[in-house]
Amino acid sequence: MSPTSPAPLELHNVTCVFGDGPRRVVALEDVSLTLEPGELVAVMGPSGSGKSTLLNVAGLLQSPTSGRVLIDGVDAADLSPARAALLRRTRIGLVFQHYNLVPALTVGENVSLPLELDGRNPAETREAARIALQEVGLEGLDDRFPEEISGGQAQRAAIARALIGERRVLLADEPTGALDTTTGDAVLRILRERVDEGAAGMIVTHEPRFAGWADRVIVVRDGRLVDDGGELS
Repeated sequence: MSPTSPAPLELHNVTCVFGDGPRRVVALEDVSLTLEPGELVAVMGPSGSGKSTLLNVAGLLQSPTSGRVLIDGVDAADLSPARAALLRRTRIGLVFQHYNLVPALTVGENVSLPLELDGRNPAETREAARIALQEVGLEGLDDRFPEEISGGQAQRAAIARALIGERRVLLADEPTGALDTTTGDAVLRILRERVDEGAAGMIVTHEPRFAGWADRVIVVRDGRLVDDGGELS
């Protein structure tokens, strides 16, 4: 990657406010953050501190009240809703604590869904899903439905969906929250490997042991980035 290439993810002076008057809540206040290729950042802080809002803004699921969010140098504020959705679908992989798999679709169909929404060839999407499932240790489960697999397998399927295609940014909100320690380690290992291949990653976690997989830990409190611990030793 050349020195002049933009970072995969940049947040500049991002503020996010919900409601008004006595119900006004400042979820994020003047947050600036850059994620470089090959970097995994853990976000920690008390419940209600703004961690999930930070992830949603970074993933273009929530527009900031002010500030800028850039993906590969592209300012999301300059895009139409349709173009922003396309950028999110093709460049950002999102992993949620409760998987968010579509119950009526097979595991393979869930994983290939982002590519299908882009109008890719069905044979191409099936093959890409097969490879993505193989990468997360779910080879042969393409035709199962979400209710037919374990929670750990469902979370790995959700990661496969997040990894499919040319995803430059991986965002995970408490991806190990509902998993046992062994399965949680397996999930973090998958994310770590993809980041090591050149993606930029951010995980929200309450667990210091899972934050240990990250290159850098940031702390959010009352909507503000109060500490950036730098590299973990």
